Amino acid sequence: MKYTIPRMIGMMLFIALMNSALLSQEFKATIDFKNIKDDKAHVTLFPPKINTDEILYIMPASIPGTYARMDFGYFVKNFKATDAKGGFIPVRRLNDNEFLIIGANRLAKIEYDVNDTYDDTTHTLDVFNPCGTNIQSDSNIMFGAHGFLGYFSNMQQIPYTIECIKPASFFCSTSLSKKSISDTVDMLIAKNYDALVDNPAMFSKPDTISYMQGGTKISIAVYSTGGKVNAEMVSKVIKPVTKTVEQFLGTMPVDRYTFIFFFAGMDRKELRRKEAYGALEHNYSSVYFLPETTDESILKSWIAQTAIHEFLHILVPLNLHSKEIASFDFREPKMSSHLWLYEGVTEYFSVLARAQSGEMSEKQLRQTLRQKLFGSQFMMPKPVAMTELSKNVLLPEYQKMYGVVYEKGALLGMFFDLTLRERTNGTVTLLSLIRTLTKKFGPDRPFEDSVLFSEIVSVAGKNIQPFLQTYFDSPTDIPYAEMFSKVGWKFIEEDSVQGFSFPGVRARMDGSNLILNVRKEDNILGAKQGDTVIEVNDMQADQANEEFNIASEINDPDSESDITLKVKRGDDIITLKAKPKSSKKLDRSIIRVDEAATEKQQAFLKELLTK
Repeated sequence: MKYTIPRMIGMMLFIALMNSALLSQEFKATIDFKNIKDDKAHVTLFPPKINTDEILYIMPASIPGTYARMDFGYFVKNFKATDAKGGFIPVRRLNDNEFLIIGANRLAKIEYDVNDTYDDTTHTLDVFNPCGTNIQSDSNIMFGAHGFLGYFSNMQQIPYTIECIKPASFFCSTSLSKKSISDTVDMLIAKNYDALVDNPAMFSKPDTISYMQGGTKISIAVYSTGGKVNAEMVSKVIKPVTKTVEQFLGTMPVDRYTFIFFFAGMDRKELRRKEAYGALEHNYSSVYFLPETTDESILKSWIAQTAIHEFLHILVPLNLHSKEIASFDFREPKMSSHLWLYEGVTEYFSVLARAQSGEMSEKQLRQTLRQKLFGSQFMMPKPVAMTELSKNVLLPEYQKMYGVVYEKGALLGMFFDLTLRERTNGTVTLLSLIRTLTKKFGPDRPFEDSVLFSEIVSVAGKNIQPFLQTYFDSPTDIPYAEMFSKVGWKFIEEDSVQGFSFPGVRARMDGSNLILNVRKEDNILGAKQGDTVIEVNDMQADQANEEFNIASEINDPDSESDITLKVKRGDDIITLKAKPKSSKKLDRSIIRVDEAATEKQQAFLKELLTK
């Protein structure tokens, strides 16, 4: 058979690449994001030399930072293995994530197709969108490596070199080491599988901004399905966030950081099906999946608190973590007992940093803490120790309570911080404690899960040990009155307060729609059962978020000011306007300034809000 010169050269390159992969201890992969078939990307993997007859190829059941099982191997289709001559090697699929290759010592190449998670409707487990994958060769690729590549058993520490074939107009945003080979090929390089998973990438038409914050290069990459959000808009929110974090930490412990944003339009129901808005942290980047909006104030409310939390993860767990995180078991994930530290303390710091910078007033701080108190009561129906919840968070019973680490975990972080300051006469704060521990441990020196409390005691003193045992290692509730009194605030379980309402009318979210339930037809708003709210005081009703619950503007207005609603009733758009009714109501879990606070208490609060 005759070969043309280009074809002969192509075959020679292919054989050379195979031989190189076989001789080197390195995974080499090619992923084709340009020629998508049936909404799937084709993956070709050249493994390192394998000396055993059988070996497992493993796709992750979960990844760090998610605290849930997602089984990314489910999205792998048409898996096949071949030897150097192109002959097929038997493969037995043991479950969603594991492929047993029989005759692995002859293995030269693996090939398979990968479906994305964003628009999948068949998977029984919900894949949180910020750690999911998207394959749209005409617009966007969300590349979380865990969704496309696995590793061989006992080969998790071997380097990866990945050739990404992409449309010429696409730019790759990532904190991973990257080489642009041509306008259609980017090479991504990772020292091992953990580093590969820890550094996601986004391919899309370039909409990026970079700047220096201290000694850290900050990069922002934005993709917006309807083009309503751009990097310039996002940077106006992120720049104050990175400045606040630098001021709070006093230094920037990373040399680079990438913010990756995917904004889904309200018309993209296939992307919004799971309503999985949120973010996922990595050591050198974070990924955000959010709804589109043209309102920059709403954009700020969505991004600011979330971004500061994710960015603060450069402190923990990047610089302080246990072996469960350092050597993550992607096959059968094992959780650390100290989720309260990684997520709860980080959330507390994200609130404290904003309060110290002046972005959050003292009143807003009390309101935020009160919201977290309500959240913790709602999410944890029965008392559970934070260490117990952390260790068992992947089990269904505990998974339902997972969100409480951001609520009670943050409140415990504050209580711990106040107690440390009090018992050490201000010489140790929670932040200084973590800084001290990071000097002993750090990114490459994980601690044993069981010794963290003793390490804390060695820094803060023996009188802190009862606190750790009482509030982290057992289900004891926080004594809120005692905690808040330290800073001159009064905690009131219940009280009769002046309230405002629209009797007979309640608003509720139904998917992405804000619906009015009307029990009283002659209500002061003039609302009718089933009215769909489009706007509340000129704010679009679909712009609800964690910090601003737009339904509460109707259900629980905080003043007697007029409210104006635009509602859809049948085919008509109607404007409703009314003043809420004033009445006394029973309120609970109130945090107020104590008018009788001592100078010592006031000074303690001032110290907390300044350093």
